[in-house]
Parts: sequence; structure tokens; C-alpha cells
Amino acid sequence: MKAFTTLRSLNGATLIESLVVLSILSLLLHIALFEYKPLLATNRLESNMQTVKRALQFTRLKAQTNDAYVTFCALKHNRCNKAIWHKSLTVFVDRGVLGVFESGDTKLMEIEAISKFDMLTYQRRAVTFSPAGMPMGLGNGTFIYCPEYSKASLKGLAIRVSPIGRVRLIDTDRCQTDN
Repeated sequence: MKAFTTLRSLNGATLIESLVVLSILSLLLHIALFEYKPLLATNRLESNMQTVKRALQFTRLKAQTNDAYVTFCALKHNRCNKAIWHKSLTVFVDRGVLGVFESGDTKLMEIEAISKFDMLTYQRRAVTFSPAGMPMGLGNGTFIYCPEYSKASLKGLAIRVSPIGRVRLIDTDRCQTDN
């Protein structure tokens, strides 16, 4: 009888024990994955907004150092378009018509599009900084980034461009809707 229990202990776990362990493990993974998705969205939000903020600061700096007009916008058919801020963004020295990327203009930087689940908006078609480092015309305003915008469950971030050209990152509740 003693030899039988020794052999039994060397054989490993039974099928029922394995199923119980797998079901507990799958339950824990499901809970962890459910909590992980908002964490990824928040990380994506912060990373992308820091990139946009740096691009705006870069645009202002290049306008001042190059003594030229420099534009930051989303281009569609070489024209700045306010409906597609969530697509790729371009910084260029704007030597001709403001807001139009022409043959005499120089591309300085391009930022890739954000996640298809997120939305970046701005009320104007471009931000163009003058050689003095100030936004042209009504270039001041607020960029709003909403992670997982179709669900509107997470808070967003905003970048405010001041009339003198400074940019500031702030929290916003404008992404959430009252259902």
C-alpha cells in the first residue's frame, strides 16, 4: 500500500486539479486585462499629448530662430485642414500662402497619426507662429485629446495655446458626455 501512494505522488496533478487551476488563472487574467485597457489608453493619451506639446514648442522655436513663419497642422492635399487633427501632423516653414504647403516651403517635422480609438481636435485649421514667436491671427486656442472617444468614459487632456504663443497642458472633462 505504501508503494502505491509513493507512485501516485510522482504522477502529478489530476485532470480535475488542472482544470480548477486553469479556471482560476483564466478568471484572474480576465480581471487583469479588464483593468489594463484603461491604463493603456491613459498612457497613450499622455504620450501623444506630450508629443503635440513638444511639436508646438518646436514650431514656435523654429519661427523665432529662422525668423520665418512656421505652421503646425494636419495636411490634406497640401492644405491645412481642421477636420483631420487626429491624422498625421506636419510642421513646416511657411514661405508662401499661410496654411498651404507649397514647393518653396520646408518640412521640418512630421508626427504620425494617433490611435483610431482616440480623437484630437482643435477649432482652427492651423497654428502658424510669426518670427516673433506669437500665433498669427486667431491662432490661439485649445487642443483636446479624448482617449477612447466613442465610449467617452475617460478624462482627456488639453493643450492651451496662449495669445503670446506659450503652450500649457491641462486636464479636461470635455471628452465625457452625460448619457
